[in-house]
Amino acid sequence: MLDSVFKAPPSAQRFRVVVDAGSREIGVDAVLALIEDAAAGLVAEGIAPGQRVLFCGEQGLPAFVAFWAAMAVGAVFVPVDPAWPEFMCRKAINKIRPHLAVIEALDENRLWRHLAAELPTRAIKPDGGLVTNMARSSFQVAAVAEASPAACLFTSGSTGDPKAVVLSRQALLSSAALVVQTFAWQAGERLLNLPDPHTMSGLRNALLAAPMAGMTWVCAPKPARANVFSLLGVLDSAQAQRVVAAPLLLRHINLLGDRVDKEVLAATQAFYCTGTDLSRAEVLAFYQRFSIPVVNYYGLTETVGLCLSQKLENWSPEDASIGWPVGCQMRLLDEQGQPAADGEVGELQVRLQYPMSRYFEDAAATAERFDGDWLRTEDLVRCDAEGRVIIVGRRSNFIKTTSTEKVQPQEIEAVIEQYAGVAEAAVCGLPDPVGAERIAALLVASAECTEAARKGSTLAEFVSERLGQARTPSVFRWVNAIPRNASGKILRKQLRNYFDGPDER
Repeated sequence: MLDSVFKAPPSAQRFRVVVDAGSREIGVDAVLALIEDAAAGLVAEGIAPGQRVLFCGEQGLPAFVAFWAAMAVGAVFVPVDPAWPEFMCRKAINKIRPHLAVIEALDENRLWRHLAAELPTRAIKPDGGLVTNMARSSFQVAAVAEASPAACLFTSGSTGDPKAVVLSRQALLSSAALVVQTFAWQAGERLLNLPDPHTMSGLRNALLAAPMAGMTWVCAPKPARANVFSLLGVLDSAQAQRVVAAPLLLRHINLLGDRVDKEVLAATQAFYCTGTDLSRAEVLAFYQRFSIPVVNYYGLTETVGLCLSQKLENWSPEDASIGWPVGCQMRLLDEQGQPAADGEVGELQVRLQYPMSRYFEDAAATAERFDGDWLRTEDLVRCDAEGRVIIVGRRSNFIKTTSTEKVQPQEIEAVIEQYAGVAEAAVCGLPDPVGAERIAALLVASAECTEAARKGSTLAEFVSERLGQARTPSVFRWVNAIPRNASGKILRKQLRNYFDGPDER
């Protein structure tokens, strides 16, 4: 697997990693030496093919080295979110039962220092070196079948408890190759990929697609991603041709307006966004100022990421879709399990050559996810006349109103965010005495929001004029921030909790 990514394509020899906030660039030969050394360290620790290596750390050289060292010895790489609270970390440990935990900055991580007493743990240094007291043994790349597990990623948990998704070696390589082909990433280009390695985009784009294409991957350490101002510094210094980020970054840049120098993004050819709803208004505002396309692409951890995408060659800022199928077949089924009529809403299902292998030790959930060889996404979509796919909502997130109508929160949120004074909105259902749900909305004020704009009656009239009374929230609550996970998805299970107290001001 090392050869297939680093040695086979001649362009891969141009791969570089930029670390230390852009002050140091490391070439492919030096990176391979670090990987081989770390792999020897894993072997010395007794790690054998098929065993699980948990990794807790940010994006950067340690993550890259730990991933490829695990691949080299045939182990399964299991990255977890460093921001998880202890109960989430314990759930991951109890579910996965790792044979070894590799922790970045272990001495500074109080939580993992505490948990380290419960399982074998090693630190990995900023330069990617594995700290081990064991004598290094000889090392050879393990001969492992391509269908063998390579990684195990936890789903976002935005609609329930996270599941552990098992991904094969061939699935990861196939998805990385699809990204390079679909996005036309080229050797010598610079990639700024902001998601962390516990996400699909963070793992696949930076750790596989970048070396496969022979790009220079610019790491953005956690302090550099602390706020929009530090991120603007990263964008300015990186001068990356390709930037992968959550839509929230676009929103923050738009809010800053003319305070953002256009030279910050002078080299950027395209932004790529996934992982949450992408506002057409935000895309249009961003494009009007910077003339940079924002490519919306779609994928789940279960689909090994990318399976639908807009196309850069015919991209338009007016396009509110997630594009067309790439590397897969798709179908839309109605509530009776029959093909949806043209233009009608249906559940998106996709068929891929290499989808996820399974949910870890959860045969029932795995079987429920598949309909034969079709993977159920649980996203409700429709197709326009050009065959582009437009997300309407998630099957499990609908709100059942007193008129028994099933309403998707995303369609209401999109309208509310057009209202002057609202920067963000999140909609949920509240229990109603008659057994249905009242529509409720959490709102984050924009910088220009006035007291008059905060009046619920005015906002309700605005929504009602566009969606009708049945889809208009009866409760509005202003808050400082919408609850989201690390990749920007709304944590919909938490929304009801915000309606028990007063507005945040």
